[in-house]
Amino acid sequence: MDFGLILCEDRTDGIQNRYGEIMRRTTHSLFLLAATSLAVLLAGCASPNGPLPTDPAGLQQAAERGNPHAANNLGVLYANGNKVPQNFAEAKKWYLYASEHGDPTGELNLGIAYIRGQGTPIDLPEGVKWLHTAADHNMAPAKLELAIMYHAGKGVPHDDVEATRLAQSAALQGLPTAQMYVASIYLDGINLPSDDSLAYQWASIAASKLTGPLATVANKFRDNAAQGLSPTELAAAQTAAAAWKPGADLASLFPPGSPPRPARLRGSGSGFIVGKGGEIATDFHVVPNCREIKLIDPAGKYNKSSHIVADDRANDLAILSGGDFGTRLKIRGTPAVLGESITSYGFPLGPVLSSSGNLTSGTVSAITGMQGNAKSFQITAPEQVGNSGGPVVDETGAVVGLVASKLNALVIAAATGDMSQNVNFAWHIGLLQTLMDQRGISYELGSKGSAKSGVDLASLLQKGTVKIECWR
Repeated sequence: MDFGLILCEDRTDGIQNRYGEIMRRTTHSLFLLAATSLAVLLAGCASPNGPLPTDPAGLQQAAERGNPHAANNLGVLYANGNKVPQNFAEAKKWYLYASEHGDPTGELNLGIAYIRGQGTPIDLPEGVKWLHTAADHNMAPAKLELAIMYHAGKGVPHDDVEATRLAQSAALQGLPTAQMYVASIYLDGINLPSDDSLAYQWASIAASKLTGPLATVANKFRDNAAQGLSPTELAAAQTAAAAWKPGADLASLFPPGSPPRPARLRGSGSGFIVGKGGEIATDFHVVPNCREIKLIDPAGKYNKSSHIVADDRANDLAILSGGDFGTRLKIRGTPAVLGESITSYGFPLGPVLSSSGNLTSGTVSAITGMQGNAKSFQITAPEQVGNSGGPVVDETGAVVGLVASKLNALVIAAATGDMSQNVNFAWHIGLLQTLMDQRGISYELGSKGSAKSGVDLASLLQKGTVKIECWR
């Protein structure tokens, strides 16, 4: 697999990231960007003394004469197995030499090597140190890597303020993926007020520089933001985006003191009744920074407002206030088992699919999630956007997990060139039990019983699952 860039890519606008890791703690928009983390390897085109050779022998000779830029580029060849056998240890050796002699691209690549454990044991603090060094040397990709890590709390404390600062700095330098990140921040209101005008401008600028699946994602962000703009506002945002130059900040069309914008539906997901007080469990990324959370019954029996009563953002969990409706689901006291049959229920794709909810079935295909994440497990049940937060139950109807995410096909296409299907994950139910125990929210454990028929499972899940809308 190609872990980095071809030799002599531009250091900002020319970056063509290869995406490697889907992080677990993101909002619904940032999830599409999460795989930008931990995958960029850069090679410079020249050193202060002129163009660099591109062949391994020439690069090694230049590196051994003390050229740190050549050392970095030689490391990239070894990491990619380009013109030399792939050797991550050798790559890390040359990155370290380049970094110790002040090459910013070497600092970036060395940081990634430590974080990914390529040619060295995984060492997040050391990786973060070198990424910060590269960011201090104004490497926009390093700033974006750090921004995503701070947002996820991966290797550093969770800090959306710092994540926003770093992402905005990289976006102003002209890094398209950082511009997508900033657009998603304004769409979701992460540490900044939601602002469709700025989201539109940044997404439009990014889309103009990207191709393939990444351009498609940027266009989705842009089109989402456009829904909150009037024709006049949209025209002004288009004009501002077209005139933007690197280094120039963008102005909101809604300055401080403007009348509040009408709340609009920003996203939807699923949840299930689990608390003895009617509390509803879901994924936190379904309800971030909502002005109003609505619980919708497709049968029309209720349409009520809700609020968050407990959350565990590090594990993407939220518990919402509920009421005296529906059927409470029971929790299984043991984790999901490899190969067991499971069923999930939710409300995918808003009004596009059945308004009464969708039932899917499959098996537990792995007991860990992405990169061995022990907090989640992989399922084969087909899931779509909107299923997040829905229940995953065993054959008796006891909940063994919450639908966590669908591995976005566009992201994987950008990473591997392959459109993966049915790569879906669920949070182990123990995480929810821990949160409820900590907050004193009562629930009921399911007792061992016989398997239910598909019809009975469908009836149970239909009564115990709700659609959740986030208005902002």
